[in-house]
Amino acid sequence: MPNILLASKTTVPKMNEQIIARNRLTAIFQQTAAKLIVVQAPAGYGKTTLLSSWFHQLDKKVAWYTVDQTDNDPIRYWKYLIHSTGHSLQPEAAARINAILHAQPQLPLEYLVDALLNEISLSTEQIHIMIDDYHHIYNAAIHQMMTRLIDFLPEQCFIYVASRSTISLPFAKWRLNHYLLEIGVEDLLFTYEEAREFYKKVNIQLDAKELQKVFNVTEGWATGLQLTNLARFQNVGDEPFRESNSNAAQYLMKEVVTKLAPSLQTFLLYTSLLEQLTPETCNVLTNQTNAQQVLLELEKQGLFISRVETEDQVYRYHNLLRETLRQELNHRFSQNDILDLYKKAAVALYHNRNFLSAIELALSGGLFTYAEQWIHEHIVMFLSCGHSTSYINWINILLTNGYEVHPELMVMYAYTLAALHNLDDASHILLELEQKHEVNQWMDKAEYASAVDDFLGVKAYIFVMKNGNLAKGAEYIRQRLERKPVGSKWDAIFIQYNQKEHMLFRTNIGSKGKLLSDEQAMSFFARFRTGEFKNLSMTGYSYGMRAEKLYEWNRFDELPTELEEALRSGHQFRDAGLLVPMYILKSKVAALENQYIVAQALLDHAMENVSERHWMNAIRVMKVLLFLRDHNIVQAEQELAKIKVNADMDSPFYSLVKARYLLIKGHLQEAQQLIIQVQLQAEQQEQLSTRIEATILLAICLAELGQTDEALLAFHQALKFAEPYNYTRTFLDECNICSLLENYVDVRQKASKGEWDEVSINYAYQLLECAHEHKQVPALEILTAREQEIFSLLTAGASNKEIAEQLFLSEGTIRVYLSAIYSKLGVKNRAQALLLKQP
Repeated sequence: MPNILLASKTTVPKMNEQIIARNRLTAIFQQTAAKLIVVQAPAGYGKTTLLSSWFHQLDKKVAWYTVDQTDNDPIRYWKYLIHSTGHSLQPEAAARINAILHAQPQLPLEYLVDALLNEISLSTEQIHIMIDDYHHIYNAAIHQMMTRLIDFLPEQCFIYVASRSTISLPFAKWRLNHYLLEIGVEDLLFTYEEAREFYKKVNIQLDAKELQKVFNVTEGWATGLQLTNLARFQNVGDEPFRESNSNAAQYLMKEVVTKLAPSLQTFLLYTSLLEQLTPETCNVLTNQTNAQQVLLELEKQGLFISRVETEDQVYRYHNLLRETLRQELNHRFSQNDILDLYKKAAVALYHNRNFLSAIELALSGGLFTYAEQWIHEHIVMFLSCGHSTSYINWINILLTNGYEVHPELMVMYAYTLAALHNLDDASHILLELEQKHEVNQWMDKAEYASAVDDFLGVKAYIFVMKNGNLAKGAEYIRQRLERKPVGSKWDAIFIQYNQKEHMLFRTNIGSKGKLLSDEQAMSFFARFRTGEFKNLSMTGYSYGMRAEKLYEWNRFDELPTELEEALRSGHQFRDAGLLVPMYILKSKVAALENQYIVAQALLDHAMENVSERHWMNAIRVMKVLLFLRDHNIVQAEQELAKIKVNADMDSPFYSLVKARYLLIKGHLQEAQQLIIQVQLQAEQQEQLSTRIEATILLAICLAELGQTDEALLAFHQALKFAEPYNYTRTFLDECNICSLLENYVDVRQKASKGEWDEVSINYAYQLLECAHEHKQVPALEILTAREQEIFSLLTAGASNKEIAEQLFLSEGTIRVYLSAIYSKLGVKNRAQALLLKQP
């Protein structure tokens, strides 16, 4: 009896209205030259939907074949494939194919495949052959003939194969000649934007926070997005899947887990406790020795498992599968059995030196004693390697569960909070520790001597960071030294005191620009420069902050020594928060000696020592500033274009340098607006150094706008902010500062007594004297003698023709000269050039 060929197996599936366009993926199909396109991913990743959507928008003939378990017979498989392909050919070709298909006796497979290839080659139109659910095929004869079909595929034919598991076809040789395009799990995952578009189509309104929670749980798995009960995600906590609808779990159990052999189901259930799967740990949990082979087989079958580290064979389950398995584990086993599994797995991870995972698993299983012990043993390593957020989460879990945490861990908890700028919570933890001492005198016990040393060190740190109170910080350091410290874990941890500032005295530890006197600062820092503290990261900062202050105070005698010590410490700890400000400072010193090439080279060297974008941006901003001071407007513009500015960028350094650029270009209103924004922000944040700098620039801008009185008032404000801390170079480093100072002194000399007395006239005299000694090179001095001659005639009002006649040159030559002059001065036309004329 002849086989019945089901039409539903050879028809492209219909599309529903809820399908969203996967334009980024269909664009790949449009652009590829590959003849074989393989889409491989587990169930529910949207393979069929993607391909059917592509074929519906593709105006070409498509042969669709959906494989099932009964198609593993070679004759049946090829009859279906040839039958579906026949519909895509011309009627005569289809008739010939049909005759071959029903020939008696049955023709050999090779003849069938070659006949199909021949008919396809005769077609004048493109043919697309789609084979869905190929994972059902394991017959070697089918694979062999499929290889032949693909190897000899005509130019106008393309084959698409979708599968849940690895396909036994020789992909390696096809990859080499770019014959193959592979779309995998990572490609099929919905992006955040696609997920948002999907919920919009199904009329489900989610705010950004709710959508992010759903997206994190489903990891972009298409079916997971459809099955998850969104209403419950509004109260998602630490266990988001348990708050989701059971539909996703039921789907995974039905489509994935229950179809596996019992032994493999048990393997999945036991290992679901692990966030990351390694053969060694899986063997311990399952009492087996073949975990490596099992994991490879799971990967081959595409069972919601992916590699984290390829070479070391580290895997992870999809979030939803892992949580589904954990739910099933709770149904099938007692709590004692599950606790034993947690203990076995956590100890195995710990013995394999996977300390982080061991602690996480111990906390998940309620093994708090194990977790605390392991945290205590390796706290220095964790904090030194940047696991601060993990450490805070661990202690929070212990405290939330009512566990009495060791005082030393609580002190380090306070330090970690403070290091992440959560100073109020850190202070609260220290207060709680002091209150506990009043109850049980824990600080007096010998077993907690190290914890008390840490307590005093952290308290000093918090006082300095929170209030800029170096004196109080020095008092706690003194108390610690008088105790004859027994050794502190805190001293072994690298602390980056500067997270993003281009100058150290803009940070909390630098008192946000309130420059303490040398005597005040050294009373605190001197303790760090000798004895047990001399190799701490704080010591490097002490040199760095003093170097910055010496520069600001125009004192260059001791500055090189302080600067080099700070750089040495920065390199020792690889601390970009110290290195970047010091290289910026060193470039400023070089620029003062007109060594601009050296200054730029120093900044280029600094770039080689950092990788974070915000530090790269800070260095580039400094390069722009140096180009502006060197009157090199073109290169300043080029460097500005390299700075990656985004909505998150909050850099007054960048804003004020850009304002200087706008001033030079003559965009005075735009510059003024930008400066005022920085001024207001600095006032809100109590950033004194930025407030002074912005106010000076505002005065310069107002003077350029011709608003002389307003300019002098702004300049007076800058002097009022700066005088208590003896700011000097912040004024002197600005171009054209002499004229403002001279006008200010002139007004002060003529003003009635008491009108301007908020600022000492001697401070203004001092700045003016220094400005005359270190006067910047005027912009026009960068012009050649001939260019200056032409510029002089230009500013006298002569036209191009008149200049040409006086200098016996052609008008064309004058235009060339003017073009060069405008470029050097960073202006675009005659009007802007005239603004640069010196008074």
